[in-house]
Amino acid sequence: MGKLKGLFLLVMGAMFLAGCIIPSYISYDGLVREPKDEQFLVRIYEENELDGITYEIIGEVSIEGCSCELEKMFAGLKEKVKKVGGEGIIQLSITGGIGGRISSDNYLISGKVIVLSDEKKD
Repeated sequence: MGKLKGLFLLVMGAMFLAGCIIPSYISYDGLVREPKDEQFLVRIYEENELDGITYEIIGEVSIEGCSCELEKMFAGLKEKVKKVGGEGIIQLSITGGIGGRISSDNYLISGKVIVLSDEKKD
């Protein structure tokens, strides 16, 4: 009976960990920037929206989860961008059906983190 209880706890722990949505961030320049405040709005841009605006790509952010959690995944991405001092996301990519046959309902969302400059492009 003790082995069943241990196995049950192990399975429940694995399910709990699999349910957590944790975004990852890879910095391109290694700089530590001031985090944005809670009210800051992180935007997702199409690159043509930034014509005439100077910006810098500072890293890449990604998150993985099931389709039932897409809204939480986008919120998690935006929170991560704020924490690293980013202002927006470009080159957003959503890949579905990752994880093989067992978990084909998983999605990977990734994009480039940018900071905008006050300067205008010529």
